[in-house]
Amino acid sequence: MSNKQVVLEVLNPRGELANPERRGLFAPRPTDLNGKTIAVMALWSDSEAFFATITEMLKEKYPDVKFVYPESMHSPFAQDKTAEVAEMCDAWLDGVKASTTGGRMDAAALLEMRGKPGVSVCTDAVLMLKKLQSDFNGVPTCRVVSVPATDYITAKMDPELMKSVAAAAFDDIHRALTEPLTREEQEVSDLIVDETPLTFSGATYTEAYEKFQQYCVDNAMGDGMPVVPPTREAVEWMLTGTTYPRDKLIGLMEPKLGKATVEKIAISAVMAGARPEYLPVIIAMVEAITDERFNQYHIVNEILPVFFISGPIVEEIGLNNESGYLAPGHRANATIGRALLMCMINIGWRDMKYYSSPGGAGQPAAYANYVIPENQKESPWPSYAESCGFLPDESVVTVCETLSVVRGPSETLFMETYEQRLEKMRSIFSQHTNVFSRFGMPPRGNPGARHMIAMHPTMARQLANAGFTRESFIQWLHDVNTIDWDKMSEQEREEFKQNVKEGKVSEFMRKFSLDDCRPGLLMEPFSDIKHVALMITGTGAGGTIVFSTSAGSTTLGVKNGKPLPYMQKVIRGAALTKAGK
Repeated sequence: MSNKQVVLEVLNPRGELANPERRGLFAPRPTDLNGKTIAVMALWSDSEAFFATITEMLKEKYPDVKFVYPESMHSPFAQDKTAEVAEMCDAWLDGVKASTTGGRMDAAALLEMRGKPGVSVCTDAVLMLKKLQSDFNGVPTCRVVSVPATDYITAKMDPELMKSVAAAAFDDIHRALTEPLTREEQEVSDLIVDETPLTFSGATYTEAYEKFQQYCVDNAMGDGMPVVPPTREAVEWMLTGTTYPRDKLIGLMEPKLGKATVEKIAISAVMAGARPEYLPVIIAMVEAITDERFNQYHIVNEILPVFFISGPIVEEIGLNNESGYLAPGHRANATIGRALLMCMINIGWRDMKYYSSPGGAGQPAAYANYVIPENQKESPWPSYAESCGFLPDESVVTVCETLSVVRGPSETLFMETYEQRLEKMRSIFSQHTNVFSRFGMPPRGNPGARHMIAMHPTMARQLANAGFTRESFIQWLHDVNTIDWDKMSEQEREEFKQNVKEGKVSEFMRKFSLDDCRPGLLMEPFSDIKHVALMITGTGAGGTIVFSTSAGSTTLGVKNGKPLPYMQKVIRGAALTKAGK
């Protein structure tokens, strides 16, 4: 009987890090807090209540300790103010992260690099995510204390209950502030990628194949479903889809800023089950999200991206743009979006056990993201790409994040008049619906709100028959939903005030009161018609979907250049199709 082993050799999908350097903690922990100044950076009002108890207990133990309260740097909007914080304190406390992770920057890691010791506090639901955040900021051993998520979140609106939650965590926080550093906390290795191919052997191919699958699961190199082994032969086949050289750098992928070369993208495309002719689209998607003007970390962390694909490449590579374009059963649609996810996982080192929906249930759509191809042959208007100024023969990828997905007019189980459909579209952009019901409607000139409308052909044709162009319909949505005090009648103002009293009105990220009901009040669902992307897709028997965010991916936390309406990239480098060359 032969003992010959079957060997499966695959290329390593991991992206080389742009900055592999890691450092351990080095600042001594203060054993006595008397005479020390501690900076307390509370995220929200519930965090303030939590830390009020912690500081009170520290004061009892160390009568001469002092506290300062700089602003938290948790928000995606936050600037790095750790230099100022380091000047004002001897140690620090930061938190409490409850269910989301905010921006990419980790104040804990940056303060430790400045020689200031401290402790971050979070719930156990996001403990590993908080540690990973410190890791990709360069200091993987930052000290973190976790509190039970259920206890903390239950106490959010109850200051008395919060006291007991904080008191239960006090000893852990005190130890983390004052105990000497361990050797493990101080000695940290850089994160270097070994480019050697991975090998898996077994008595049969099935055994070797299963070992490869389990390796991907154990090392966070997949999405939980079986992946196609990226053998050298398979990757070479995938690379026939592009004219780009394999070592061409497309961008850096979050969260660890891995280098997305064409070859690494091709490896992920193989793992996702894509074909070579899809590769130029996948490359353009990676190029779009890694552009410095796009807030890539937001979509890696917890929020799904939406991709519109417009242009002749849609038909040429067989993207389904008719019935079920978001449903299973269509290879191009499913694997193109999945390939992007595999790039995030392997090139960017996105561990899906933690980077899916921190503390939440997650979203099934994350397996393939939202990839929406245009059905131009059913559209009464020019293609979406042309409406943005691109040439008719250019194929374009457009991307933005989404916080809200709302179903609009539909032909399924509904018998609605045109007027009823128009009203339904209007209501989606009103202050009581969509993303505004949670975050409030933006004030005049706020550049953040973005909306992507995937409209079915019947709705588009009815609008066109009524005299609307794409642009005039978007303008109409703006005008009928804008709240303008100066243009209201007295009756409308009284009705508006009543809604304010009943808590039915809110402005973006702030409380709204009767004092705000005055001349000059103006809130709008978006500040520019270019901030609404409207593309025709699906069939006449389908429905319309609206994807919205209160802070667009090209405005939130983006530091380089003027904010764009959307991030768009022309698909180039195609070797197997006429489109996208």
